Amino acid sequence: MNKYVKLSNKEMDVMTVLWNSDEALASSDIPRINSALNLNTVRVTIKNLLEKSYIEVADIAQRGTVLTRTYRPSLSFEDYLDSQLQHVNFDSLSLISTLIKKEKSRENLEELEKIISEYKHTIS
Repeated sequence: MNKYVKLSNKEMDVMTVLWNSDEALASSDIPRINSALNLNTVRVTIKNLLEKSYIEVADIAQRGTVLTRTYRPSLSFEDYLDSQLQHVNFDSLSLISTLIKKEKSRENLEELEKIISEYKHTIS
């Protein structure tokens, strides 16, 4: 997934809405979910994301009296992060410890412990 370049702020805003949705969304749905985005900005951003292959047309759906395209991400948020981290020289321990210190959910921390424990058994 190294072909993915960094998203602009508006692209990230639209992608975040799409990543957090359980269903494909029309361009008109996105400003209803994130009111900081206006429809014209969303339409231009969707065009750019389609050209960059970050999103794909999922279906044609009815919205009111109009047929419209719906969109879904072509890659997961995790894959996007992975592609971005490939380009950065960083200390993984510092990054992970910073993220853990910002985590507020005990449930998430327990899940992280489980992931680390399981991963330890796969490396020799």
